[in-house]
Amino acid sequence: MGCLFVPRVFFFGDSLPCLCLHLLHNRMTQQETHYAHVRRVLWQVLLANLAVTILKLILGTVTGALAVVADGFHSLVDSSSNLIGLAAIRLAQRPADERHPYGYRRYETVGALAIGGMLFVAAYEIGKSIISRFSQGGMPDLTPLTVGLMAMTFPVNLLIYTLERRAGERLKSEILLADAAHTRTDLLVTLSVLGSLAGVWLGLPWLDSVVASGVVVMILRAGVQILRDSAGALTDAVAVNPAQVEHIAQLVPGVLYVHRIRSRGTSDSAYVDLHVKVYPGMSTEQAHAVATEVERQLRAQLPNTVDVLVHIEPAREREAARWDRISYDLRQIADGMGLGIHDLHVHTNEQGGYALEMHLEMPADILLGEAHELAEEYEKRVYAASTLPNTVITHLEPLDREVIELENRIDPAFETDIRGLITRYVGENILELKTYFSKHHANVAVRLCMPAEIPLTEAHTVAENIERDLLTQYPNVYRVTVHVEPRVEGKVDADQHG
Repeated sequence: MGCLFVPRVFFFGDSLPCLCLHLLHNRMTQQETHYAHVRRVLWQVLLANLAVTILKLILGTVTGALAVVADGFHSLVDSSSNLIGLAAIRLAQRPADERHPYGYRRYETVGALAIGGMLFVAAYEIGKSIISRFSQGGMPDLTPLTVGLMAMTFPVNLLIYTLERRAGERLKSEILLADAAHTRTDLLVTLSVLGSLAGVWLGLPWLDSVVASGVVVMILRAGVQILRDSAGALTDAVAVNPAQVEHIAQLVPGVLYVHRIRSRGTSDSAYVDLHVKVYPGMSTEQAHAVATEVERQLRAQLPNTVDVLVHIEPAREREAARWDRISYDLRQIADGMGLGIHDLHVHTNEQGGYALEMHLEMPADILLGEAHELAEEYEKRVYAASTLPNTVITHLEPLDREVIELENRIDPAFETDIRGLITRYVGENILELKTYFSKHHANVAVRLCMPAEIPLTEAHTVAENIERDLLTQYPNVYRVTVHVEPRVEGKVDADQHG
């Protein structure tokens, strides 16, 4: 038995602005924490790079080994890139303002771009020294101490690279990942330099210049990679997989299909916009609710998404399923009259049309004659709609639009009887049972569990049977709410004894 789920929008007065401010505060706090972690990593890497840089430059200057000097300048660029990263992070963490409504996050990308540019400058300077060595000659002066000190820099660079790369992946920071890529070249460069020093020691002085040339190639390669990644963010390259966005949005009820998915930004701050098709008979309130749910799901499942913009479009008639066309038309008519509907049943009849049966919600404080007039007017509008049914049957249901005050009394014997009746249907699978009284009537709310593998229709039938028996066997019971959820091992005992 099918029923129409009618979404509602609730307004909580002054609590809504407070909630928005709370969420905004949380987001700003998370951003500040994120950048604080990035800054701490950069400072640690900077101190380590400075120590390595000073050692390499001193060794290269004293020995005259071009490969060591080249490696020293490479490490100097590392230190400079750390300073650029710190400055960029300080700018990027500033909150959005009128001049920068999307915030200052792009400064982190600009910082990564500057690091790539500095690599090209370093490659140029080292290249000039290589040409000078080939044209003027010369030979490094090496000692075992020099080679030993140079070898000590390798484990330091390895530790720097490992820690910075892990921090960059964990924090999804462009600056840290770019700097880690830069540091990775240090490992290869240092190994190459040690090899060149061994060659010089064996009487092959030309090996120093050749290895230095290889270092330049590695520096240029790292620079190109950083510039390419930074340029992608600055030129609005795709930041989120469109197929993933479509899959998430398509699962939201009311979404017929999704198209024109776009994204931009970086791995830790992506902006997504998409077009969502809904049935054209959907009211503005319903369409807005669908868009809000799509945004909520994308934010929840894509945690690095900063903003989601959903553009709602009406689908053509052929794009909507038959059930959607009928249910949304009925809901739109009810909305226009200030009414509500639920328990909608649609089936075909012998005349080739539709028979519609539903509960029509209306104010509880009106007279029967007024309610009948409202129902007749509603049925006339339904007959005139595009669904063109042959039969419309409405069940008039008064809907209390007030908060009910409960009576302060408990009846243990009554609750025991209720539990016994429900147990006949579900055994000991009752998770929670509550009975309360209002306006001299009893109300029952029960939460129970059933196997997750059974069909929804079967679970609904059990719930209906429980509701029917309670209403017929206990005349003072006014309302019954039965909630069924899938069984989780150990949950029944925990809830009953918790």
